[in-house]
Amino acid sequence: MPEIVHYQALTRYFMQIMNGKTCSILITGIILLGLALFSSPVSATIFTINGTELDEEGLITYLKTPAPAFQEPVIIYFYDPHCGSCSATQDFWKTYLKEHPDTILEQVSLEEGAHMDRFKEFTETYNRDKAYIPLVYIGPVGLEGKDDIKHYFDMVYSWYMASYTKE
Repeated sequence: MPEIVHYQALTRYFMQIMNGKTCSILITGIILLGLALFSSPVSATIFTINGTELDEEGLITYLKTPAPAFQEPVIIYFYDPHCGSCSATQDFWKTYLKEHPDTILEQVSLEEGAHMDRFKEFTETYNRDKAYIPLVYIGPVGLEGKDDIKHYFDMVYSWYMASYTKE
């Protein structure tokens, strides 16, 4: 039982040094610090080139109109290999591209700041104040976040590529 006595003595000493209010502030600070360290921004957004954000119903409605005609498809995926959500999305791409080998997809790594100018250019073109990875642009539609990419890529890609006039 010496360990218990030692713990109790240490607790009494700690409580003598700090009054209840100081202890509450300290505990609150530790909790907030923990939340700040272990939470990261999570984003899942569907948006169009004019910056309009869409929910699933809005996307389905948007896709009822024909995609704009184009000569060269723009399907670009921005990611960082050290990003957890990006890694999960990479697994999706491996499977998807294996099942759909004719898919046109340019994958651009932002590792160590590479290609940031291009990433910012797309962010501005799509009228976004901020953009988060993983992010794929399919013609006039952007899908941000692993869940939206996994759920909607095929639908948006098929819609977009239906307007492809290969010359």
